[in-house]
Amino acid sequence: MKAIHNISKEAREDIISILLENRSKKELANELGVTPTAILKFSKGVTHASDETIEKAIEISNEEERKRIVEVILNDLISSLIEIIKENPEIEIEKINELRKVLDEIEKTRLLVSSGFV
Repeated sequence: MKAIHNISKEAREDIISILLENRSKKELANELGVTPTAILKFSKGVTHASDETIEKAIEISNEEERKRIVEVILNDLISSLIEIIKENPEIEIEKINELRKVLDEIEKTRLLVSSGFV
């Protein structure tokens, strides 16, 4: 997932924290293929989980964890977009309109799915 590369260290820490709610550090380390020391460092923000580790975290998560992880990722990316737009008011309105079109398409698809048309 390309978007993972763009998430913050804080979002990575939050993802590890979500998984630690139902696992010990040792269990999570085994599932992610890292050391328990790495998990401790991730959870304390000393270092951050790599893209590969975050992808593995998504793979091993249960349905509820996955929903929360996706929410963390989306919130982080949205915050980044808002920050970029606020700091760069000269951004072409075309790019913002392009983003609106994408969001509109997502909403249309959701409506069709929830209505049973897709």
